[in-house]
Amino acid sequence: MIVYDSKKWHSLFVTIFKTFRTSYNVKKILLFMFIVFIYSTITTFYNIKYWQNYFEIDTIFFTIVGVILSLFLVFRMNTAYDRWWEGSINWHDLLSDSRTLAMSLDGLLSDDDTKRRNFFVKSISNFALALQGHLRDEDVKDRMIFINRLYNETIEKSEHIPNTIMNLMYREVHAMGKVDVITDRDKTQLKDHLRGMIKLMTDCERIHKTPIPFSHSTFIKIFTILYITVLPFGLVHYFAWLTVPAVCLMAFAMFGVEIISEEIEHPFGTDANDLPTGLMTDVIRENVYEILKVKLDFKLVKRKRSEADVLL
Repeated sequence: MIVYDSKKWHSLFVTIFKTFRTSYNVKKILLFMFIVFIYSTITTFYNIKYWQNYFEIDTIFFTIVGVILSLFLVFRMNTAYDRWWEGSINWHDLLSDSRTLAMSLDGLLSDDDTKRRNFFVKSISNFALALQGHLRDEDVKDRMIFINRLYNETIEKSEHIPNTIMNLMYREVHAMGKVDVITDRDKTQLKDHLRGMIKLMTDCERIHKTPIPFSHSTFIKIFTILYITVLPFGLVHYFAWLTVPAVCLMAFAMFGVEIISEEIEHPFGTDANDLPTGLMTDVIRENVYEILKVKLDFKLVKRKRSEADVLL
């Protein structure tokens, strides 16, 4: 995720330059701008030199159509941003639930119950890592924190690792209840925390696996392309060669909205504007280790600036 200070306007261009290689939307916008520049230059040249008044279109038409298109683009951006924001809320709720679960376990387990403390602290940490990999379609089995051979064998055989880890924690909670380590009320409380984490996982999967309806996305793209295609014919008789920068400016705004929407509607990836799930996974792991008073027995991956500088 790109980190910047919105109050420092002078640094925006520096940030854009630094993040150009990793920014999906900047590269794609520049590609579209190049195509629009070539197209608008050719059509303007032929309109001025050869076609003259044969293809004149009244600007009132573009005003009316532009208003309609702008409404569609606003709706498109809001829909995509809602998915991004919901993903952010879910991951921060996961951070909150992980801390709450760890605090509850710390109060219920005795200080010398190192076996159960190790099991839960590593399982919570592994769950966050597994969910990150699951949402990115990455294999993270080799990055899991080792607990015991049976635990790791279960993970290796699993197709849905976050589900499996959550199931193992459920079973451990039930086992604690059977040997009277916790009361039935305590067991219900812990299960409520686990149930909340499962809901967050399901909500994230819904965002990840449910795309914007094809007809919705396609219609806006076609509408935008058609508008930009005929726009030079409506401006050239008023702006002459200034039609080229005018069309490029309008294309920048319209294509930019669509391209930004494409990127942020899938917020769990590794693009520059995606959520910093890698950093948040590390924060969860560090916090639960500290809460449950277990020594940190792994090295955190050094994050790039795009993720390491995010303020939670």
